Amino acid sequence: MNKIAITTGDPAGVGPEITSKAIRFLKLKKDVIIIIYGKVESCKAGNRIKKIEKVSEAVSPKYIYWIEINNNKIEIGKPSVLSGKVAYEILCRCTEDLNSGKLSAVVTAPVSKAAIRLSYQSFIGHTEFFAEKSNSKNVVMSFWGPYFNLALLSTHLAISDICNHLKTTDLAAKFRVIYDQTIKMIPDARIAMLGVNPHAGENNAFGNEDELIKSVLKELKNENIQIDGPFPADTFFSSKVTSYDMVISAYHDQGLIPFKMISAEEGVNVTLGLPFIRTSVDHGTAYDIAGKGIASEKSLEQAIKLAEKMLLGNRVETSGNYGIFAEYYDGYMHHVSYEKWTNFILEQYNRANNKSPEKILELACGTANVASLLVKRGLNVDASDLSPEMLKIASAKPFSPNLCLNSMIDEIPMNNYDLILTLFDSLNYLKDLNEVKTLLKNVQKSLLEKGLFIFDITTPKNCENNFNNFINFDQINEDKFIHESDFDTAKNTITSKLTFFRKKGFLYSKYEETHHQTIFEVEDIIELIDKSTLQLLGIYHINSKENLIDHDPRILEANFTRLFFVLRA
Repeated sequence: MNKIAITTGDPAGVGPEITSKAIRFLKLKKDVIIIIYGKVESCKAGNRIKKIEKVSEAVSPKYIYWIEINNNKIEIGKPSVLSGKVAYEILCRCTEDLNSGKLSAVVTAPVSKAAIRLSYQSFIGHTEFFAEKSNSKNVVMSFWGPYFNLALLSTHLAISDICNHLKTTDLAAKFRVIYDQTIKMIPDARIAMLGVNPHAGENNAFGNEDELIKSVLKELKNENIQIDGPFPADTFFSSKVTSYDMVISAYHDQGLIPFKMISAEEGVNVTLGLPFIRTSVDHGTAYDIAGKGIASEKSLEQAIKLAEKMLLGNRVETSGNYGIFAEYYDGYMHHVSYEKWTNFILEQYNRANNKSPEKILELACGTANVASLLVKRGLNVDASDLSPEMLKIASAKPFSPNLCLNSMIDEIPMNNYDLILTLFDSLNYLKDLNEVKTLLKNVQKSLLEKGLFIFDITTPKNCENNFNNFINFDQINEDKFIHESDFDTAKNTITSKLTFFRKKGFLYSKYEETHHQTIFEVEDIIELIDKSTLQLLGIYHINSKENLIDHDPRILEANFTRLFFVLRA
C-alpha cells in the first residue's frame, strides 16, 4: 500500500488551513493512504480523520490519518522561535518514516526558513533538508505546471555564488537527474537549457559559463541524453517555451519569475533525485492572511495529485466534470427558482406522509442550493456529490448541509432517510439503465418505510428545444465562457463542451470540460421502477399539480421538457 505524507509546515502560517481544505473532499484512492504530520483544523463534514501515534497504525485508504505535532502557544500569523521549532520537528518526524521506507512520498506545505533558522542555523530549505537527511548528492529543484515545467541547476543561492557553483558542481550528474526524471513523467520529452548570461554568453563576450554548459551537453549526447541549448533567456519564453516539455534554468529567479507569473496556484514544486517522491506548494507561509480562512489550497491540491500520479502513473483518476465549471455554476444557474423546487419536494412528501421529513439525503447535490434551503427550514440534511470543487462551494454557504464526496451510484452509508433526492438532470449523467438500476437499488436500501425518492429527468423535447446545435457565450467578471451542446437523436445523448478563458494578470488561460448525458426514455424508467421494490406514486411537471402517471410516456416526452418521478419505499 502506498502511503503519502502531508507535512503542514509552519503552524503560524497558512499550512494547516490549506491542508484542512485540501483533504476535506479529497478523492481517496483504494491503493493510497494519506497521513498528515503536524496540525489540521476540524471540518464540519467531508473525509473522516483518524488520529494516530505512528505510521504503522494507518491501515485503511478509507480514512485520512493524522499524527499531531503542534504547540498551542503558537500565535497564528506571527512567526517565532517556537513555530520554527515545531515546523522543523514535523520535518524530522516525517523524514524518519521516509528513510525507513514506511512512506512512499511526501507533500509539503510551506515553512519559514527564517523562523527555523532561529534555532537551526544550517537550514536552507526543504530541498536541501531532504537531500541531507537522505544522503542524496545530486538533487534538483523543479516546478511542474500547466504551461511549462522548470528545473533549476542551483537552489537557494545568492546571485554572487551562482557562477562559482556552476563551475564546481557536477553538472552532468544534475542533467542526468533532470533527464531521467522528466522522461519518466513525459516519454520522449523535449528539454531545453537557458543561457546563464545575456545572449547565452555570446561566445564568451559575457562570461564563459555558457560555454561550459555547452561542452557538458555535448558530452551527454554520447549517452543519448538530448538537451537543447543554452538559449538566450530573454527571448526563450516569448518564442520557444511551448516547444519544450522541460526548461532548465541555472538559477532560481531566472526561471521562477515567468513560471509563477502564469502558473500561480497551479504550480507544484518537485524535488528530483531523492529516494522518495517529494512535491510541494509553490508559495510561502503567507503570514499576512494566516487564520483568516481565505488562503487558497489549489497549489497543495495539485501537489497531492502530482504525487499520486508519480506513484500510480496512469491509474490516477481524472478530476472529471465540474472541475472548472463549479466556480461559475451558481451564476450560470441564477434563473432557476430553487424555492419553487424546494416547495414542490416538501409538498410531495407532506401529501404522502402528512408530515415533514426528518432526515433527507440529496445525491449529486452540486453546490447544494436545494439542500441549503432545506437546512434553512430546520431540516436535517446530508448531501453528496462527485465533484470536490462543487462541494467546496456548497460548504461555504450559510446553511450548508452535511457534505460527503460520493457518486450517485456509490453505496449509501446510512439507511435511515425519510427522503432522498436527485435533481437538476443529475440522473441523466448516468451512462445507462444498469446504472439507473443500481441507483434505485441503493436508494431502496437507504429509505425508511414509506420514505420517498424524488428525481427528475430531462426529455427529448428539452434537448431539441435547448441543446441541439446550441451555443452560448457568457462573461462572468473578466472571464469568458462558451457553452456548446449537441443532441444525438440516434444515440439519445447530449454532449456539452464548456470552454473557459480565465484572466490571470494580463493573460488568459484556456480550460475545457466535456459533459455527457444520457436521455432516458420515460417508458424505460417506469419499467425499471416496476421491477424494483419501489412504488411509483406519480410523475409531475414542476408548474402543475396534476399527476401524469396515467399518460402515455411518449406524449409526456413530447410535451414536457422536464419530468419529476415520485417513488415510495
